[in-house]
Amino acid sequence: MPYRYMRSILNIFVDSPLNELGKHAEKVIEATDRLSEMLDAYLEGDSEKVESLCQEIDELEHEADKMKQQFRVVLPNSVVTKLDTNLLIAFLKLQDGIANLAQDSAHWMTLRSGTEIPEEIKTDLRELMKMSMRCIREYEKVIEGLEKIESTSYSKVEIHRHVDKIPELEKMEYEVDVFEIKVLKTIFKHENDISGAGIYHLVRLVDNIGDVADKTANAADIMRRTLLKET
Repeated sequence: MPYRYMRSILNIFVDSPLNELGKHAEKVIEATDRLSEMLDAYLEGDSEKVESLCQEIDELEHEADKMKQQFRVVLPNSVVTKLDTNLLIAFLKLQDGIANLAQDSAHWMTLRSGTEIPEEIKTDLRELMKMSMRCIREYEKVIEGLEKIESTSYSKVEIHRHVDKIPELEKMEYEVDVFEIKVLKTIFKHENDISGAGIYHLVRLVDNIGDVADKTANAADIMRRTLLKET
């Protein structure tokens, strides 16, 4: 029975680790989509929707975490994949961190009302989220290409075609970093209108939203290193 059980688990993805990483990415990306919705609800003062979306993000993060744990248990037993398993696990950790950030950001928004935030800051926060979500959309393209790489038996041409997409994501992430500074300046411009606790709350929220973009670029870089080892 233990042998049959382990074999059934191995069969889930032993022949297709990239495919399983893609499934994990779907949960992660869905969590960030809910976070984007939640920020809008938070800034509009819709506390009921905020709580509902926070719960959804919790569930998605938990599902992603279960997938991560299963992957980490099974992958070392795989003798099929030709990819560097240490790099795959490093990639998975970074990808999972995106869902963790979505969860942290979601809970952080439940701690204080967003209705009293000055409109200029609200505008910047919405734009920062849009920019981070553009990184997520670009990251999604990177992940979607993994299945084709595997189906072509890690063709060098396909690998290079795939990794050539990553610099665009890195450019977007850099733009998020630059815009974060603008948002922070806007926050401190209004420091007389916001309490010290309010300033701290907003600064950390900005950091978390910006870090979503940062982790997408870092995860994509690990995947690039993983794939280029095969060329």
